[in-house]
Amino acid sequence: MAHQILILAVPGVQLLDVSGPLDVFAEANRVLCREVYHSRIVALEAPTIVASSGVKLLADDVLESAAGGRETTFLVAGAPDAADRTLSAEQGKKIIALCTQSRRFGSVCTGALLLAQTGLLKGRKVTTHWSAASLLAARYPETEVSADALYIMDGALRTAAGVTSGLDLALRLVEEDLGREVAQDVAANLVMFFKRPVNQNHFIREQKTSLSGRSALQDLQRWTLANIAEVTTVQQMAVHIHLSVRHLTRLFHQEIQITPGEWLEAEKVAKARQLLESGELPVKAIPAASGFSGVDTLRRAFVRRMGITPAAYKKMC
Repeated sequence: MAHQILILAVPGVQLLDVSGPLDVFAEANRVLCREVYHSRIVALEAPTIVASSGVKLLADDVLESAAGGRETTFLVAGAPDAADRTLSAEQGKKIIALCTQSRRFGSVCTGALLLAQTGLLKGRKVTTHWSAASLLAARYPETEVSADALYIMDGALRTAAGVTSGLDLALRLVEEDLGREVAQDVAANLVMFFKRPVNQNHFIREQKTSLSGRSALQDLQRWTLANIAEVTTVQQMAVHIHLSVRHLTRLFHQEIQITPGEWLEAEKVAKARQLLESGELPVKAIPAASGFSGVDTLRRAFVRRMGITPAAYKKMC
């Protein structure tokens, strides 16, 4: 029996959230020389969908009449304006029905913001585009949001992070259904990693040096960032602001909900990453320039934060 793939595309959909996964499933069909996957695009209402790029998609079905089944995977694609889009009560009910009927369900990119409106993400672990992760977590505090994962599988729920990670998720589904060898062939034919050596942190272009909290804490953060190579301990930060380490830790927790040690390590890794990308310094000079005591210390922190070694990251820059 063929696996049915249903992808809900709202007006203004991110085209790659739809076309990326569909190409993975189509390639699996080509590899096996038979239709293992039968893919269909579902529209909310009007069958013609204008993507955010301006390209028009012609849906195979509309939400009201779409039907899931035992071998169905139902995914909600994202859109740049997903945060501002509200599903109607009827649309929400139909999405819940499709998810319930299907073997697997989930979202790609900011599609998680739409799927969350149904209540189906309550108590579940999910991911979404890194730029929408904090918003998703704030709107739905009972959902565990991972901002760095490329994709997450939680029972029947499957969620992918930003845009191209929809391909990674689709490849995992192919591996689930057809085995590792077929999935590897699909990855090779599409010239993509079978498993990417990085997580979503690699792509984040947020303000890594953002300043938070009351003015004294902001002043400390500015000073630390300006002297990142010399500030090696939280004790130094505490001395600079004339506080005890315990008091400083309490202040960080109150203002930005992390410890000063976690903040300091994140900023040191961000500095190391910037130096690796720019090529300003030889690799052996980067640990000291980013405030690490040595290569091993940098490596452990980098892997902890980025999911990849500095050497492997440098090769990808």
